Amino acid sequence: MELLTGDNSTTVLNASLTAYVNYLVLRYLSSYFAVCVFTTPSDDIQINMPVPVVVISIDSSFNRRFQDAVDGGCQAFVVTEQAMTPFLDAFVPVHDNSDQRSSEKQLLVMMESEDEIHLKKFTHPTLLELVNVVIVVPNHSTESVDLYSSKIFNDGTRSTVNFSFEQIEGPDYIPDTYQNMNNVPVHLCTLMYPPYSYYEETVDEKANARYHASFKEKNVFLFLDGTEVTLIVEFCRKYNCSIEVSLDEEYLWGEVFDNRTGNGIMGMVVERRADIAVSAIYYLSNIFKFATYTHPLSRSGVTVLVPKPLIQPPWRTPFLCFSPSLWLAVIVAFCVGVLTVWSIEKVRFRILDPNEQPVTFSDSTMTMISLYVEQSSTIRSDLLSCTLLFISLMFAGFMIGSAYNGGLAGVMTIPQHEKSIDTVRDLADTGMRWGATALPWLIPIMTAPQPYMKRLVSTYRVVDEEFITKHTKLHDMGFVGERTEYNHFVPEDFVDSEASNMLQLLKDDLYWASAAAIVTKTCPFRQKLNDFIMLVKQSGIQYYWELQASNKYLNGSIQTTILNARSAGSRSKGHMMKLTVLHFLGAYMILAVGLGLASIMFLWEISQTRKTNLSNRRKQTKREG
Repeated sequence: MELLTGDNSTTVLNASLTAYVNYLVLRYLSSYFAVCVFTTPSDDIQINMPVPVVVISIDSSFNRRFQDAVDGGCQAFVVTEQAMTPFLDAFVPVHDNSDQRSSEKQLLVMMESEDEIHLKKFTHPTLLELVNVVIVVPNHSTESVDLYSSKIFNDGTRSTVNFSFEQIEGPDYIPDTYQNMNNVPVHLCTLMYPPYSYYEETVDEKANARYHASFKEKNVFLFLDGTEVTLIVEFCRKYNCSIEVSLDEEYLWGEVFDNRTGNGIMGMVVERRADIAVSAIYYLSNIFKFATYTHPLSRSGVTVLVPKPLIQPPWRTPFLCFSPSLWLAVIVAFCVGVLTVWSIEKVRFRILDPNEQPVTFSDSTMTMISLYVEQSSTIRSDLLSCTLLFISLMFAGFMIGSAYNGGLAGVMTIPQHEKSIDTVRDLADTGMRWGATALPWLIPIMTAPQPYMKRLVSTYRVVDEEFITKHTKLHDMGFVGERTEYNHFVPEDFVDSEASNMLQLLKDDLYWASAAAIVTKTCPFRQKLNDFIMLVKQSGIQYYWELQASNKYLNGSIQTTILNARSAGSRSKGHMMKLTVLHFLGAYMILAVGLGLASIMFLWEISQTRKTNLSNRRKQTKREG
């Protein structure tokens, strides 16, 4: 764009350059919250524009003032040539230490001479962290201004991003660098976790990615699939980028530590060894401190796969008709009835002085048992009080006996199970161990204030896959899993067909969360990725992606068994079952206990009788002698 003609001085040209920069800022950067201007004491530049401006000089307090400006909301930067290198050196550390995560940050550079554009400092790696870099260069030969815009591309070399500047003419003087990424590789880290993410090595014709050079030296092609990974693949299809992958199947999601280090796929992004990580990653505060998240990719509910209730053992059949509280009420009523019958019979004997023997405590007990099992018993009718008592006892015994008979019929024909673990609170009340192969599953509830949640935290165990596979059939542990947005259960690799019939999901979720991708704080394509995520979500195509990935990579029969574990008839084959000898084990046990106790008491009574007879004979012998 031509500014001046004729014999204008350098001073006038610089003033016109400043005016042109002011015009560019006002037209293209005025929508930002604030613009930071970086100068050196030797620079003579006057930025005068009706937008919030923070002027920062390169001096001893530069880093502190730069940090304060970014924390305060600086989103675009105007930098002089002399301030360029200190600005670029400090850009990434300052943003990593800031809680501000403004996207699409732009840089406007004011050059002193056109020759400087070819200097090596314009190959600084920080330039890749900015969405747009525009260099304003005064052209002294034509007394005009030239504009150069950044361009990223891949020259065919694996795992490299090339950067250059191209002169632009307009009408868009700040073009979008990332609108066409020219096959630049996006460094993605993920893991095998269908239906969210899946990968396999393949040939070039079927590939949509390859390994990153830092992960594997050999150029191996990959096929990526899954609801979240497919979204990244489609993003690169739209914006012309390629995908290079790093994996961490040892630490999986990994951990992030306070010194800005970590392992797993989350640690790779935090340490800036990768651009983006996806695979059902939740919003966690310790990760957000050192990186940032995209818009939510999906909704995931974290639940627990617990053992199904077992069928009650046959010997308990006679005791299953009533609940424990009802049994307690029956026992209390029985004891009160025995004491009442015994007391009234004592009073009756004193009042009437009959010829028969007085009623003993054993007689009263047998009377109550006869009434409870609906059998005949001796009823006294010579006192009104006795008549009223026995009438009430007969009605009570009839109702209890009938209720027991009805309950026993149901218990003996419909299988009875142990108490089912249905909710998160039920799991906490049982004290059963539960766990997974990684700690991050527990992090969202570690600070929960509810007492039952604290009990759950204390019973969580981090175990290996071999331990989990072994205990899926031992009925002694619960296993963490996810209920995906479109109702699939993952992971399922530790559950085989036999184990799937022995486990069931809780009715409610332990907690639910949104899954997102992790990117660096200065990721230049984050805003475009966020826009693309919203476009995909409103289309509803993720339902198809999840269904397709689940059908391909998850076991359909296991999925059906787990998700239908609570449906009618799933706990047993049919609602009814034939009576067998096993149903009478409880009765036989009661009979055996009764016979045993009776035999013991009979032997004890014989022994006591013999001792009494022997004692009486000795006394009689002494008297006769």
